[in-house]
Amino acid sequence: MESAQGCQWVHFSSIRTGLTGLNNGGEAMCACTSNRLRVLLHTALAVLLVALAPPAVAGTKIIRLGDSGTEANPQYLAHQFLAKRVAELTNGQVEVKIFMNAQLGGHTQMNEQVASGALEVSKTGGAFMSTYDKRLSIWSLPYSFASLDKFFAAQDGKLGQAYGALAEKYGFKLLGIYHAGTRDIYNKKGPIRTPEDLKKMGIRLRSMPDPVMIDTFNTLGAQATPLEANEVYNAIQQGVIDGAENSITWYLTMKHFEVAPFFSLTHHFYDANPLFASLKWFNQQPPDIQKALLQAGKETIPFERKAWAEDEQKNYEKAKAAGIKINDADIAAFQKAAKPVLEKYAPTLGELYPLLKEYQ
Repeated sequence: MESAQGCQWVHFSSIRTGLTGLNNGGEAMCACTSNRLRVLLHTALAVLLVALAPPAVAGTKIIRLGDSGTEANPQYLAHQFLAKRVAELTNGQVEVKIFMNAQLGGHTQMNEQVASGALEVSKTGGAFMSTYDKRLSIWSLPYSFASLDKFFAAQDGKLGQAYGALAEKYGFKLLGIYHAGTRDIYNKKGPIRTPEDLKKMGIRLRSMPDPVMIDTFNTLGAQATPLEANEVYNAIQQGVIDGAENSITWYLTMKHFEVAPFFSLTHHFYDANPLFASLKWFNQQPPDIQKALLQAGKETIPFERKAWAEDEQKNYEKAKAAGIKINDADIAAFQKAAKPVLEKYAPTLGELYPLLKEYQ
C-alpha cells in the first residue's frame, strides 16, 4: 500500500532496525518490501499452525479466528462464546479454532489474509481499515459520540449497516463490532492533563496507522508514530516511542504498565473492533453455515460488551491497587483541541458521516 501513510512507515522502519527491516546480510530493506515479506511469512505461519493443530473430528469444517490480543483479554471469552454458538447452530459440523497473541500476524497481516481468502475470520482494530477506504475511518474521529449508549446504537443501527456494506467492497464480511473500551493516553515521562503537556514533554505516541488518528495526536501536540499493537512494549522499552493510547484492559493485559507507568484519562475514543469473515470464503459456504455464522456473530456482540464492561471496571481497580499513576485529564481542553480534526475529516467520510451525526 503506497501512500503518504506508507511513507511514515518507511521512516519508522528505518530507525527500527532491531525489530524489522534487516535482511540476512544486515542491510536495511525498504519498508514496503519488508511488509510484503511479513504478510507472506504470516500466511505461511497460518498454514503451518493449522497443520500442527490437533486433528478435527472427521467431516468437521474448521474456521480459524485470529486476534492480536492475549487470553486475558475479555474478547477471548467472546471468541469462545462465538465458537460455542457456531458449533451448536451447525450441530457440530463447524469448529472455530482461536489463534490469539498475533499467531497469525498483526492486524495488517490478518486483514490482508482475510481480504484474500487465506484466513476465514479475524478481529481487527477499526482504524486499520482506513488503508482500504478513507470512509472506514468513521470510528476514528475523536470525541464523536456523546455517550457509550449512542456509540452502540450507531453500530447496531444504520451506521453499522452502511459500514458493513462498504467493507464488503474490499473483501470483508462484517459479523459484528466488538467494544474495546475507552482509549486513554499512557506514557513513561509523566502525567498528561492537557494537550499542552503532550507538546511540552515531546511525547512520541504510538498510533494506529489511520490518517485520522495520526492527525488527531499530532494536532493534540504529540508526535504520532504508526506501529502494530504487538510491537508497542519493545518500542517503549527501547526508547523508540514514549507511550501509546489504548484501554485500561489492553494496558494491563499487554503489561505496558511495566514500561509506561503514567495513565491519563483523556477518553478520546470509544474503541471499535470489527469482527470480519473473509467475504471470498463466506460466499463459498453453504447457506446453513452462512446463516449460523451471522447468527452467532449477532449473539456474540451483547455478550462481548457485557464481558468487557465487567472486566474494565475490575481493571481500573487493579491498576489503582497496583500503584499505577492514574490521573484525570481536562476533557474539555482535549475536545477543543481536537475539534479541527473533526472539521477536516468529516468531508472525507462520505455518506457515513451524516449517519454518524444522527447518533451524536
